[in-house]
Amino acid sequence: MQLFFYAFSLWLGSYLLARKSQKVAVLLTGWGLLAYAFALAVQIIFDQFILIILLLPALLWIGAALHLLPEEHQTRPMLVRIWLVASIPLAILTQLNAWFAALIVLALILCAGMIAKLALTSHFKNTFALLAVITLFVTLSAGLLILPLNWIPLSWGLALLGFDLIFLGITLTAWDAFDEGESIRAHLVRSFISALYYSGALVLITTLFTDNITLLLILLTFGIVTQTFSNSIQALLDSLTLPRRLNAERQTLRQTADALPLLSQLEPDSFNEEQFTRLTRRALSHLGDLPKLATNPLVNLPIIQGTNPLDRAHALKSLLIQSIQKLKPQSDSKFGTTDEWRYYNAVHFPYVLGLKPYLRRADHDSLDDASRLALDWFQTSVPERTLHNWQNTAAKLIAEDIRQNESSNQLH
Repeated sequence: MQLFFYAFSLWLGSYLLARKSQKVAVLLTGWGLLAYAFALAVQIIFDQFILIILLLPALLWIGAALHLLPEEHQTRPMLVRIWLVASIPLAILTQLNAWFAALIVLALILCAGMIAKLALTSHFKNTFALLAVITLFVTLSAGLLILPLNWIPLSWGLALLGFDLIFLGITLTAWDAFDEGESIRAHLVRSFISALYYSGALVLITTLFTDNITLLLILLTFGIVTQTFSNSIQALLDSLTLPRRLNAERQTLRQTADALPLLSQLEPDSFNEEQFTRLTRRALSHLGDLPKLATNPLVNLPIIQGTNPLDRAHALKSLLIQSIQKLKPQSDSKFGTTDEWRYYNAVHFPYVLGLKPYLRRADHDSLDDASRLALDWFQTSVPERTLHNWQNTAAKLIAEDIRQNESSNQLH
């Protein structure tokens, strides 16, 4: 049973990290699953319980839950800072006295309540309601493990926590995919079966020659990790052996091919205004990432022409840039700071030109005059939250423009 939980948790955690999601909550959940898998590996090999390792999934999930709060939520930055500052000291205090773990259990309960409250106002009501219930179960199983109660055997507690973390990981995966407009089932099943067959074959061969449990875990880990991160491993090998230009082209093709099972088959006409705007916002944030654009359902728009996924991704990118240009005020200037410029500035410089306004080490030398002025303006006059709100409004305007173009195209 422990071997099963180890393998499944290792695969699911690796899968979440391999998705390279932009959501911190997804990444922290992936690391939490890997921490649980590591705790199981220590238990299997050394038959030893190490409390600090089992604290990691709970602490990481607290951080993930805080990052589920909307970016415009006023208390989110403060709560995240408290989590960052308090996690390590709390873990150390728990080593001195196990009852300090009660603070972690209390934080998990508060996170469950926060997610339940979020479900009342979020667009993903059912998902967040389910996450709140799962968080309560994670709290129960984690409390039975990390608190010095000794109410149940350690193996039972590990199994309970494993079930809860696995359901948590799957729910976060589904939420992330739905928020990105992706269809996750085929991609998830493909990754699982690939890891299962490869690692299973290694384990079977190993058991024929030895009963060394350490070697078994090493080969099982190797099989799962190499299959789940196969795209990243291939990219590393290509960078070591191929010319830079050929490597870049090959990487784009490989990433697009790997991402194609995520493409939703739903027609854009079936999306309501809110969903269409959300997909437009996602497409804008991926404007410089063709493989991601190729999986956006907007590539299924009738006005998007192309004989292959990359052609359609390029066509979608061109359509978005055309709509962005319509936000630009009628002026010969390339940059302005008046109110009529704000929506254009909010999407043109970060997405079309790839400017990162709040990056501390921005390369000013490589920027043209307009971009340099825009960077200084963002950093001195535009708070990050304000920029985020402007980008949301700009995405709504661009979505309306695309729909108008679509309607005009159908009339002709």
